[in-house]
Amino acid sequence: TPFEFRFDPADHDYGEKTFLGETGNWDGGDIVDIICKQPATARFVARKLYDFFVADEPPVPSWRLAEPRDMDAIKQLEKAYFDSGYEITAMLTVLFNAAFFKDEAVRFAKVKSPADVVIGTMRMVGDHLEPKPGLFFVAMEPKYMGLDLMNPPTVEGWHMGREWINSGSLIDRINFASSMLGNTELPGVKNIIDRLMAIGDVPSSEQFLNGCLDLVGPMDLAQETRSQLTDHLDAGGALKHSNAAEQGEFSRRAGETLQMIATTSEFQFG
Repeated sequence: TPFEFRFDPADHDYGEKTFLGETGNWDGGDIVDIICKQPATARFVARKLYDFFVADEPPVPSWRLAEPRDMDAIKQLEKAYFDSGYEITAMLTVLFNAAFFKDEAVRFAKVKSPADVVIGTMRMVGDHLEPKPGLFFVAMEPKYMGLDLMNPPTVEGWHMGREWINSGSLIDRINFASSMLGNTELPGVKNIIDRLMAIGDVPSSEQFLNGCLDLVGPMDLAQETRSQLTDHLDAGGALKHSNAAEQGEFSRRAGETLQMIATTSEFQFG
């Protein structure tokens, strides 16, 4: 299979071979060992782990020219790689316990992939949590955003991070998320509305917005965006919900606010 090799003595070349500057009668295991002890291997694995768990790195093809986002973090991971005898688990232990993993500077520093957008939104709104009619069309949504599941454009896979965002895919991402979050009939959205009502009899615009951001994230908006949303809520009047009519209007405004949150640039990060 593509994931293993088998040593065949009858087919093995027992002569000396030079690989990455080392000469000897190497077999497959020796070749793997030589690859593992290369500094470039440690750097590649470290950047891959940092990119997946911490913050977006530039696309892999540019790594020969582009420095890591956090060189100190990469060096910590490289040290764990060599000190442990090339153990990925040791690198992950260092990563998850490191200060750089918890740094405020890397909070929300990863662009959500199309799969993250679709799956995260569907879980949030409580729709299609199990197979039912229409699931196929939901499964196609990542494709419209640039991620054709199980069908990468090349053997390299997809370029991730900010390359997920372009003028076409951004519209699809926003339209999908806002249409789902604005549907106040979905169970997850109803739950969000119930929890917003539990804030108080007449929550302030600031309390209401903070509740929405906490329930769809948590998210942290730029001050200008936050001010625009609170001004919009203030213009709509008090957020009462003491009777059926007020509850209906409260729900409508909640759905509208969730839709507006889905259009923000901050919603694209996770």
